[in-house]
Amino acid sequence: MSDGPKRQARGLERRASILQATLRIVGRDGITAVTHRSVADEAGVPFASVGYYFASKEDLLREALEAFVDEEVARLQAVADALQGAGELTASQLVDGFDAVLSGVESRAQFEIYLEAAREPELQQVADRCFRAYEDIARAALLAAGASEEDVETAAPAVVALTDGLAVRHLAAPGTLDRNALRQAFLLILRAVNPAVAA
Repeated sequence: MSDGPKRQARGLERRASILQATLRIVGRDGITAVTHRSVADEAGVPFASVGYYFASKEDLLREALEAFVDEEVARLQAVADALQGAGELTASQLVDGFDAVLSGVESRAQFEIYLEAAREPELQQVADRCFRAYEDIARAALLAAGASEEDVETAAPAVVALTDGLAVRHLAAPGTLDRNALRQAFLLILRAVNPAVAA
């Protein structure tokens, strides 16, 4: 009996562990710290394995971003689906949800990779998928709060921009973000699209 399927499964596991190790390094030490050697050490795999699966640092970073985005898109789609079936949400529930998303940001990897996409055109389409997934969940949340379809198209990118900007501050200057000011910022957007929701 051939052990081909087992070998293939081990190969897929090793490849995935290399990508996860890459994201951990990016989040902890930045993109410049990513080398085949540092990734092999982080993943606990032989040095040659990284080169076997990824010929260059660019390939490694591109596929790590794609893996991150695939996971985020799946996670955010599940949240958006749940919101669409939740009925009408109160302002407090919405703000709590945005606050929880922001508080859950613990890694710089996402933002490091966005900046790398600014320098590498081939990464830009992948980064755009991630932004659009975040906008989808913002859209679903705003619709659940009673906003109109027309207002949501304008407000969803603003919600994502606000969340990303505050997340960068949360990472760059921990403890300096006033949580009440954060809530008020989200409420301003909610009032703009549906004054009744914040009442």
